[in-house]
Amino acid sequence: MPLTTDIAGKKDAHAVRLDREASDAIKKSKLHRKVASAIFFESNGGMSQSKAVATLPEIRAAVGTPDLNMVDVENVLEGLVGSCYYLNWEKNHYRFGLTPNLNQILVTRRGAVQGKEINERIKQDTQELFNKGTKALDRRFFPERSNDVPNRPVLTLAVMGLDHLVGDRSTEKLLETIVRECGTSGRTYKSALLFAVPDSADAIHDATRDVLAWEAIEDDTDTRKQLDEGQERLLKKNLGRAKSDMKEAIWRTYRYLFLLGKDNKLRQIDLGQITSSQANSLVELYVNELSRTDEITPGVGANKLLKYWPPALNEWSTKGVRDAFFSSPRLPRLLDADAIKRTIADGVSQGTLGLATKDASGQLKLSCFNESLSESDLDLADDVFVLKAEDARKLLEPPHLDRIGIRPSNVVLKPGEQASFTCSGVDQYSEPFGMGAVAWSANGGSISEDGLYEAAKETGGGLFTVKAVVDGQEAIAEVRVTIPGKPGGGGDSSPEPAGKTIRWQGEVPPQKWMNFYTKVLSRFASSPGLKLQVTFEVPADGDPGQTKADEARSGLKELGLSDDVQFGS
Repeated sequence: MPLTTDIAGKKDAHAVRLDREASDAIKKSKLHRKVASAIFFESNGGMSQSKAVATLPEIRAAVGTPDLNMVDVENVLEGLVGSCYYLNWEKNHYRFGLTPNLNQILVTRRGAVQGKEINERIKQDTQELFNKGTKALDRRFFPERSNDVPNRPVLTLAVMGLDHLVGDRSTEKLLETIVRECGTSGRTYKSALLFAVPDSADAIHDATRDVLAWEAIEDDTDTRKQLDEGQERLLKKNLGRAKSDMKEAIWRTYRYLFLLGKDNKLRQIDLGQITSSQANSLVELYVNELSRTDEITPGVGANKLLKYWPPALNEWSTKGVRDAFFSSPRLPRLLDADAIKRTIADGVSQGTLGLATKDASGQLKLSCFNESLSESDLDLADDVFVLKAEDARKLLEPPHLDRIGIRPSNVVLKPGEQASFTCSGVDQYSEPFGMGAVAWSANGGSISEDGLYEAAKETGGGLFTVKAVVDGQEAIAEVRVTIPGKPGGGGDSSPEPAGKTIRWQGEVPPQKWMNFYTKVLSRFASSPGLKLQVTFEVPADGDPGQTKADEARSGLKELGLSDDVQFGS
């Protein structure tokens, strides 16, 4: 029986089959059959008369040739031990006996394992593996309908069963349905979903069948009584290896992830040949990979939140902020939904964001800005709002009229001609501000309450002004009246301009001086005839004021400008 089954008596004897499937060198030398034959003869009165076993040195001596790689001998022995029905092995001692070994018992037990047992065990072990790792992800196992996965602003991993393999049209259809729907309703939090999809069922089924077969042998007391001490140890070793193989089979099978891409379509991610040595759990491996590609983030800073701010919103509800990270695939997914509380609290404390509520009339009321705010004091709700800093400051100091301007700022007319002027105002934040009635006045002509100016018909020409006053703020525009045929236009000694000119006067806030030069003056820097006059006043009392005046004079001298700085009351 050992000879025909394990060595060479049949065309499918284990040693023959192993040689057929081996590398060219082993196949050519028929090394499996040679090693098995050497063990057989040693097991039946070979050189060692004291023990009917073959040791590793004896096997090497029996099959060794000058061109033989001795490492191949050990590989061949491993293959024989794992396949032969009558070969027994313990601590590098090998022998053939007449009693079937664990391999043959395993074959019998494998055939008795039912498909239902396999499927139930696969589901059990798969859930155990996926439940390890971070608790931040919600797990949903083997969904069959869209409402098997809840619609919540929580990062959710749906683990598909082995009846939904990657590449199957039915799998793609189910994933699409889950992403778009939750039962009879549309799904809001589409971006919260991740899908782990298997690529094959065969490897897991085979590995699970082995585990169940080895466990059945271990639980069978009658079979255990027939095993010697060495076979008992081998049983435990084989059962441990089978469980490890099943674990690795699950890891290898769930190599594909699906999630909603920025184009609002499902995107497939292939993680390659993954093993359990790459991370402490499958979920940890997924999170590491998605974090590396910025699909998942543990949190976002307040400045980054401003980049995600919807253009149509002035105020953004705290609940809406959180929800956006689980509904829009354009934003990274938050590993922990409550991390957005830290973002908002930090932004409010640093003055990057403001926090507000609405009163009964729907008006925003600032509740916290540029002051310490704890996460525990922050609610994610529809009636609590986040503001940008500039909007928070407007609630802190309501807008008021800061300055006015007249358009056009200068015109050229002939006697009796008319020009229409308008006046507009801006607030302290340089935003348009509604005004009351404008008080117009002018010289060199008349102006109506509506800003319609008419140059005097009887005039010698010259440079005149139009003034607008609103709530203590005033602005002036220039009117040049020219008389045809009269050099200089009359009325003053300045020459007639050769062409049109560009003029502007107004106040520039200190924080916009550099922008004023970049956006406005730089366009004219190379134009001949550009004239720029600067006037500044700043309160400065006592000795510090005198010091600053001296520093200003010094700076003006370095620039080659007049150092006539006035300091006094």
